[in-house]
Amino acid sequence: MRVLTRRDILTAHTPDRHHVSSAVVLSRPECREDVTARLSAMSGVEVHASQDSRIIITIEGATSGALGETLTTITLMDGVLAANMVFEHADVQEARG
Repeated sequence: MRVLTRRDILTAHTPDRHHVSSAVVLSRPECREDVTARLSAMSGVEVHASQDSRIIITIEGATSGALGETLTTITLMDGVLAANMVFEHADVQEARG
């Protein structure tokens, strides 16, 4: 078993965890199809639904910080008006032997 260090806590690094978040992306209506295609091409991002100017996605990553970085990248995309995290969950991964 690995002991958590102060650095682990400050950088939100928790070993053997997998983080999943849902988010709603609001795009300009005329850009929704293009934004949806770009989101689908991103690593760790899955598009689940889109209607009008809203796109529902999940983001997966090794840390909470990685999810935040991905959400920030999405927020800065052309055609995106806002991207808001709705829920986050962290699963403990089984030890690999």
